[in-house]
This record gives sequence, C-alpha cells and structure tokens, in this order.
Amino acid sequence: MKRAANCFLSLGIEKGELVALHMHNTPDYIVCWLALAQIGAVSAPLNEYYRVGESGEILGWNGIRRIIVEPRSEEMYVRSRAELGLDTIILSRGVSRYPDVYSLEQGMADQPEELAEKRPISSDDMAVILFTSGTTRFPKGAIYTHCNVVYGGIFHVHQLGMIPGDRFLSAMPCYHMDFQEMAIMPVICAGGTLIMVEHYSARRFWRQICRHRANFTDTMSVMNRTMLLQPEQPWEKDHCLKQIYFSMGLSVEEKEAFERRFRVRLLNTYGMTETVSAVTCVPLTGEQRWPSVGRPALSYEIRIRRDDGTEAAPGEVGEICIGGVPGRSLCPGYYRNEKATRALYEDDKWLLSGDKGYLDEDGWLYFLGRDGDMIKRSGENVSALEVECILTSHPDIADAAVIGVPDPLRDYMIKAFVLPREGASLTEEDVLTHCDRHLAKFKVPSQVEFVSGFERTSTGKIKKNLLH
Repeated sequence: MKRAANCFLSLGIEKGELVALHMHNTPDYIVCWLALAQIGAVSAPLNEYYRVGESGEILGWNGIRRIIVEPRSEEMYVRSRAELGLDTIILSRGVSRYPDVYSLEQGMADQPEELAEKRPISSDDMAVILFTSGTTRFPKGAIYTHCNVVYGGIFHVHQLGMIPGDRFLSAMPCYHMDFQEMAIMPVICAGGTLIMVEHYSARRFWRQICRHRANFTDTMSVMNRTMLLQPEQPWEKDHCLKQIYFSMGLSVEEKEAFERRFRVRLLNTYGMTETVSAVTCVPLTGEQRWPSVGRPALSYEIRIRRDDGTEAAPGEVGEICIGGVPGRSLCPGYYRNEKATRALYEDDKWLLSGDKGYLDEDGWLYFLGRDGDMIKRSGENVSALEVECILTSHPDIADAAVIGVPDPLRDYMIKAFVLPREGASLTEEDVLTHCDRHLAKFKVPSQVEFVSGFERTSTGKIKKNLLH
C-alpha cells in the first residue's frame, strides 16, 4: 500500500486532489483507496458500468483530471482522453500497451516500503467523494471526511456486534457506501477479514458464504429473493453467519421464509449515502417489529417532518429527518454544489432525507419509500430524468417519460413511454440499442411503450401519475 502511495506522490498527486477510480471489486481497488488516503488525496469511485458520457459528466463537473482504471476499462479512457481532459491515466494492474498510461504495478516495484512524504491530515479533511444520483440529472458528490470514514467503521462494529477475527463477506460494489462503511471499514476497525466477491450471483452466493465461513454479510431484497428461487441444498444451514445486515424491504412472508430456510436472522436497517452509516437497525436480539427498520442508533436522532415543517405525531407519515453531526456522523455536504448542500440540512443539524416514513409510539421507524422522481432498481438509484434525456436525444423521439414499475425481484423495473417524431419508423429494439449505447445497463429500460401523446399539466409537464 505504501509503495502505491509513493507512486501517487511521484506522479505529483496533491493533497485534497480528487482522483477517480473506475474499477470493480478487486484487491487493487482497496490498495488504491487506502494509498490515496495516506497522502491526503480524495478517492472518487465511479460506477463500474458507466460509459464515457456518464463518466465524463462527473469528471468535468468535479474538475477531475486523473483516473485509475483496470484493464477492462483502460481502452475506453485512452480513446477519450482528450475529450475528457485527462492529464493522467493509471492502470491498476498489469503493464499497459499504451506509452502514455502509467502502470501502477510496474511502478510499485521501484518504490520503497516506507512512505516518501508524510503529509499532515486532519479528521475534517476530505477523504472520499461518493456519487449519488437521487432525482437529479447529474450525480451529486457526497463528501466523506476522514472522520466520516473511520466513524462508519467503528459505528458498524458496534451495531453488528463484530469482534476481532470475524469474517465479513460482501458482494456490494466498491463504489457504494454499503461496501466502504459497512464492510471494509468495520473489518479494518475490528481486526477482521474481508471476503470480497467480484459480483453477486444468486447461484453462487450462499455457497460462498458457507465455503468461506463468513460471520457477517449484507444483502438487499433482490438478493434475498433470488436466493430463495435457487434449489434447496442439504448444506445450506451449515454456515457461520451470526446475522445478515439487510435493507430495502421484504414482505413478512419473504422474510420468514428466508430466515427459516437459511437459519439466520435479518437485521433490518435504514440509511443513505449522506448518513454515512445505517442510522437505524433492529436489535441483535429481542423483538424486531418487522417491517420496522429499528430505532435511532447511538449518536443519531430521528424526527418526522410534516410538509409545513412541524413535527409529525406518532403514526403520522412525513419526511424522515436525521439528526447528527455533519463531518462526523453525517456527510458535511456535496462537493462543488452549495445549493444542494443548503437544501440537505435544516438548522445545520437535521438532514432532510426526502424519504417518507413514520415513528410509532415507542420510537420505532417505519420506512415507506423514496420521495421524488427516482427509481430503485436492484439497489441502484436511477434518475428518471437522466434516462429521459438520453431517450429524447434520439433523432426519432419527440418526447419520453420514464417511470418505475413494481417488480417482484428487483423492487422496480424501468418503463419508458416514447412519443415518436411524426413520420418516424421506430422500433423497441432501436430504443433499447440507443439506451444501451449511452447508459449503464442497470439504467436501460426493461419495457418500452409507444404513445401518440401525453397528458400534461398547465405548465407542460407530463402527468406521470397517469402512466402505468
């Protein structure tokens, strides 16, 4: 790791400089992530499925001029280097065939094991920028300070009940808070072992849990549902899991079927990228009040806010607001986006989640759903506006609207309503090919419906509530 840090120093990477990482779950990612932190640089991980246009928007908006890539994404950035304004492309593994790409593995061989320069780093300094689309066209970069990152690790050790030597298996992508703050940092803080799965596979996942004797893992509803669809095996209950850190909602029947079949308890939680950790979690033992996501965890407060800003009564639905300390237990804001940062907080303490829920008489939180025009697909946030913009960029599409349609496995699938230009000959395959060319695969619609027109409001907006 220190050899990698020395390579970054030799390239002139400055303290506070953002460096993008376009990588999937590999040990190389962890080495680069930690090495950048050691020299005070800021990791800015990108979704591994991003295409050039999607990455370019983030790089340009945030002024990022250096990127670490892996062999599978190298050529894409080499071809678009000038277009993206990249000064440095770093290959994480192997030797590049391009002379203007820096090969990190090769460079590390010539570096000493001791850090060449020890830079003073404060707990308030930026460490990571995590990009979250939410309902916006352009992803917002949630800032994590060094304190945020370490706090998340210590917090989850306590919340999960981890002890030294515990083994955590995670298939969550490395560019998500779920991996960084719920897997790798707790393992580092507890002195445990991380078992890093490249990609989730319903067919292989439970076998990996058993084979690697994992004590903890984290899942989302789509994972639990697809695991339940697999043929039962005689070895399924022969595992070392203490519990599963879980989010995103299952029915009572699904939850009970999963716990009964796999002999493990699901710990229902609620949190978001901006909260650094899961701000609620059901207890390790005792009652759960399913589908409650638990009560506020140590160092957090929860209140429910009416539309007029007043506090809702127990059982009354409103916006979930999270109390904490920005820069410590909550992210301090969004990078280069003061407007969004101001909208995130009320009175510099209460984080306005935009999510809907209610508290019962005893303070248990019940999460009811995300607010705004955003679609949750297999754990990924998809901005309907972003997909609509890509659709309407097609020369034969006059207008388009995108909604989420409930899906028993993926929570929601993406459905596109397309209004062709007059006289155009457009097929569903044309639309999907266009989307696939410009969007990550999880953003590509599953259904396309052609329409002859849209019902609109007085201001010309499409009435999405009439689409289904």
